[in-house]
Amino acid sequence: MRQRILALGAAAALGASLLLGGCSLFGGAESGSTATAETAAPTPEPTPAGEPVPNPLTGLADADYTNRRPVAVTLRTLEGAAPHWGLSAADVVVEGVSEGTTAGMMALYATPDVISKVGPVGPGRDLMLQLALPLNAVPVHIDKNIYAKNLLNTLAYQDLDGYHIGKAAFAFDQDRQNAGYREENCWYTTGEMIVNGLSNYGVTLEGENAPLFLFGERPAVEESARNGTTLTIAFSPDDSEQLVYAADTGLYAKTNADGSPTIDADNGQQIAFTNVFVLYASSGIKDDGYTRQYDMTGGTGLYLTGGAWEPIHWTKEDATGPLQLTDAAGEPLVVNPGKSFIAIWGGYYGQGLTLTGADGAEQTLPEKPALLESGISDEAAAAAQAEFDAQQRIVDAQEAYTDAMAQLPDAETALTDAQTALDADSENADLIAARDAAQAKVDELNQIIADSTAILAEAGIDPAATPVPEGDAAAAESTAE
Repeated sequence: MRQRILALGAAAALGASLLLGGCSLFGGAESGSTATAETAAPTPEPTPAGEPVPNPLTGLADADYTNRRPVAVTLRTLEGAAPHWGLSAADVVVEGVSEGTTAGMMALYATPDVISKVGPVGPGRDLMLQLALPLNAVPVHIDKNIYAKNLLNTLAYQDLDGYHIGKAAFAFDQDRQNAGYREENCWYTTGEMIVNGLSNYGVTLEGENAPLFLFGERPAVEESARNGTTLTIAFSPDDSEQLVYAADTGLYAKTNADGSPTIDADNGQQIAFTNVFVLYASSGIKDDGYTRQYDMTGGTGLYLTGGAWEPIHWTKEDATGPLQLTDAAGEPLVVNPGKSFIAIWGGYYGQGLTLTGADGAEQTLPEKPALLESGISDEAAAAAQAEFDAQQRIVDAQEAYTDAMAQLPDAETALTDAQTALDADSENADLIAARDAAQAKVDELNQIIADSTAILAEAGIDPAATPVPEGDAAAAESTAE
């Protein structure tokens, strides 16, 4: 396994903390916008008293949601977690980096009735709670970080945590583990298990709900006005995702960082959304040195629907305050009924945002949010990253040199044996192929030794000397989500 550098000097430490990423209990970045709105905003009609309540997360009148609380399931997203179960049934999917370089994910459901299976379930994060709590949603997760724990305890807010409730509300998919998945990526829950788990606390899903957005039918977007059809969100250099508009469905289909479709493992469907939001939020680092902090009191952002986009502004009073959106004119933003994707985006070093229209023209987006006081400037981050990469190159070269030197004697012996066999039967095609393969292996190892020696010599290191101490090459990877 490749060794990773934890920190070599102050700049390298800065680079490591830069790439690690969370959120504050309260929190809003304000920045100007140069784009203009493309669609008019009609006035939505309120639900008459006594009428069935539409879905508070989608605005669709597909059932009566009176006195029904949503649920908010945190999902694991690190390597080996995908594909997820239950994404296509979610009314809203939220993503944002809390720790590390991979965005965490939360799936919101207006009712657990639609959850046949959802997972793998991950640990709770206070960034996600910022959007779940104002909806009176029940947070569902397995374990949680200290910031999420403190927030829920302060509010005396009951969650459903597999760390405490165990198999009363969560189950293990043995088939997935047998297929090679790690244990932590095999835990899931269902709508029925969520209800049963809450009953252990004497809690039900009866209660008030609140609409996530101001829903209302918007004018159709003309084909010539589709200026927002492909959105690329870089949460980090290792996690860049796309949402691509399909005119035939009117939905934005989501892809993974590797370009593959984001598929629901429960039914094989690619997940897609009527609405896509990017909420700009100023960010920094919390007091633990690696959890990302966000100012969640407000900021600018983007709203995409129907293939078009417009700049928006958002506000939240505190962790339990509802999300409020306004358009470029300062009027309440009317949102098309349907499922939504919400990205919380800090715009810090390593993050990027690109939006193109149907004609391929790249759009001019609002300025990225300013850093919080605990944030790291792009210049300092770039310098730290460069030093980090340079030191890692040395570590890799030393490892490669050592490994190649260890393999070379056996490779040379194999070449000698292959040549001896060929000398005895020079026309044998199999022996010729074996000799050529053995020669290629020796040549490959010698090339690795030469390349590694050059890298180490440039750094003033004798490759035959004592290897780099393991203490200076400790892992700098975050294992939290």
